[in-house]
Amino acid sequence: MPTFDDAQSALEQFFSFSTFREGQADVIRAVLDRRDCIVVMPTGGGKSLCYQLPALLFPGVTLVISPLIALMKDQVDALNARQIPATVINSSISFDEQLSRMRLMTEGFFRLVYVAPERFRNERFLEALKGVQVSLFAVDEAHCISQWGHDFRPDYLRLRSAIDALEQDGHRPQVIALTATATPKVRDDIAAQLGLHRPASFIAGFDRPNLMLRVEKCKTDKERIARAAQIIERSDGTGIIYASTRKAVEEITHQLKTLGLKVAGYHAGFGEAVRARVQDSFMSGELQAIVATNAFGMGVDKRDLRFVTHYNMPGSVEAYYQEVGRAGRDGLPSVCTLLFNHIDTRTHEFFIDGSYPDPDVIRDVYDCLKGVDRDEIELTAREIAPRIGVKNELAINSALVFLEKAGHIERVPGGGTIKLLDRVSRILLRVDWHDLSKRRTAEERKLREMLNFAYHENCLRQFILRYFGDRKQPTNCRCSNCQPRMKWKEIEEAVEERHQRISNSADQPVETGGLRALSDQEHLAARKILSCVARLEGRFGKSLVAGVLRGSRARNVLSNNLDQLSTYGLLREYSQDELTKFINALIVAGCVRQSGAAYPVVTLTELGRQVMLDKVRVELDLESVGADLSDDISQETEQAETAAIQKRLQSNRLGDTHEKTFALFRAGFSPAEIADQRGLKVSTIEEHLSLLIEAGRNINVDELVSPDHRALIETAYAQCVEAGQVGLTPIKQLLPEQISYGAIRITLAVLRRKQTPL
Repeated sequence: MPTFDDAQSALEQFFSFSTFREGQADVIRAVLDRRDCIVVMPTGGGKSLCYQLPALLFPGVTLVISPLIALMKDQVDALNARQIPATVINSSISFDEQLSRMRLMTEGFFRLVYVAPERFRNERFLEALKGVQVSLFAVDEAHCISQWGHDFRPDYLRLRSAIDALEQDGHRPQVIALTATATPKVRDDIAAQLGLHRPASFIAGFDRPNLMLRVEKCKTDKERIARAAQIIERSDGTGIIYASTRKAVEEITHQLKTLGLKVAGYHAGFGEAVRARVQDSFMSGELQAIVATNAFGMGVDKRDLRFVTHYNMPGSVEAYYQEVGRAGRDGLPSVCTLLFNHIDTRTHEFFIDGSYPDPDVIRDVYDCLKGVDRDEIELTAREIAPRIGVKNELAINSALVFLEKAGHIERVPGGGTIKLLDRVSRILLRVDWHDLSKRRTAEERKLREMLNFAYHENCLRQFILRYFGDRKQPTNCRCSNCQPRMKWKEIEEAVEERHQRISNSADQPVETGGLRALSDQEHLAARKILSCVARLEGRFGKSLVAGVLRGSRARNVLSNNLDQLSTYGLLREYSQDELTKFINALIVAGCVRQSGAAYPVVTLTELGRQVMLDKVRVELDLESVGADLSDDISQETEQAETAAIQKRLQSNRLGDTHEKTFALFRAGFSPAEIADQRGLKVSTIEEHLSLLIEAGRNINVDELVSPDHRALIETAYAQCVEAGQVGLTPIKQLLPEQISYGAIRITLAVLRRKQTPL
């Protein structure tokens, strides 16, 4: 069996990378352990490496299923350029060439074979696969298999039977499902639809700090055009403007051209030659912006997009984040603006009504067809609509689809002929009304969530992270709620700095870490950090030092009046990770001392004092040292939290807020989903549940903390009691990293409930 060391060597040999990107290493380890996996990484997060690298280490073939023909070709070309034998089998190549590649596949010539999901309709292809050792079955854009996802494609439903058919010697191929956007509900559905066996789930890379998420409310189209034009003019680079309809694309393009801007429109209604020409102009940088429907972008890899503007609101958060994720893939600041007008909801409601029509519309369409005195009927949707009094022709077409699926009609390919297969009463139609209702409800829910995002008053980055189940706490956010005023100069300077660094890279060696002298700016930052450490007088840890310096509004900062310090907010431009990393470097250099107590605090050394006073300069290793980020809770904060909980318990009263949390939990919502719905922190919801448990409410604790983790927490708690160190942090230090503070709180609540009789 290949090892992780083998994977590391292959990464360097074939892909010329020395390290994995965020989340990739954990996925690779799970794949090498022969586990089925679900991987959720946003656009540009490095999903493809998660199956391409194991494909080089496993015997046989890795089969990659993707709906994007253009992306298949790009990936195969890139793999072949790295001397990795890969190919694509799809409708873009001739029939003879398909047969030739299938023969080479059965002979074991290729390591990766890319196919579209429709390929599994082909009996010849399925037969050829039976003679192939498929070690890994990679399903890209896996959300397409779920009716709860934003891009459901029925052909994906064939994949499970295809996987089962590839079973050899009692073993089905290992499966890895990958997607850029999947909520917890969609991830569960992916696992069920593909028949995954205890899959390992990975969510990584959703936090894109360089994307400045902005919502700007616009009352008129004139205002929207003005804002879109301003974004184009102020931006140092190209971008995409998304519109919801083809008509809107053409109107917006015309308006922006009249303002003298270099833009072009793109939608599926344009001819292939026109689309190709526009895309080439866009990729080469000839255009300032491309105005497009969501038909543009999938498989287009332009890493230096400086903005993505949504002229119209998308229909779901999934679609929104997938589209803005195409900006800033080079890591530089990029502006992602939603020009929001509530009237956009009408367009999406129209599409929902058209895609999932009211049952009476379907029944009326059937009655209309029955009213014709023959079984082969020449009627179009446009002709049926006025006969039943419906204006939405999309609803008529969808009704015909549902009737055909139920076996009542058959539509003749290539023409407008409809065959009526039976004449039953409208109340006896075999349409799956329950499925229709579920799918419509799911689309309406996604639209509501998108509206919630548009109206959200707190951090937009945090809204996105929580929506996708990522509990990372965003820092130094520059969204329109955290920083209402746009800092264009900051973007221009960052881009210019990157361009300058690239232009000088041929003449200058690349920094690889190690001790080095600090620049004047870095030395000034070090002095500010040391000044903050001195003012905190050895009472707090490095996480709180970092919080004060970046101007945090956290409870433990405000409750201790640390926002009154002169050093408060002096280094707002740094993230929490960057500051903690800087402090660690100062600890290593001997400028700061960290105690070894249960609650480590930091103090200034004499060397640190000399640096702070600008009497001495030190060399630091800012590249190699880690951020060492732990979910620190100060002793003061922990004691205050404990006292508050005890006070509430003694009063034996639960407020309305706890009752709302309890009702939502009993309705099947997870703590993260409850937090999203109520606009609260997940930790607050976990505290509510802890109090409810102690109050004796009927809560299935296994849904919150697994029995295995509770056993570990109880053991750690017993050890801390014996050592006289009662508190969350000492317990956390004895536990595996994946066990959260929330899990500890819940478990301690269970223990207290056992000790306190009703």
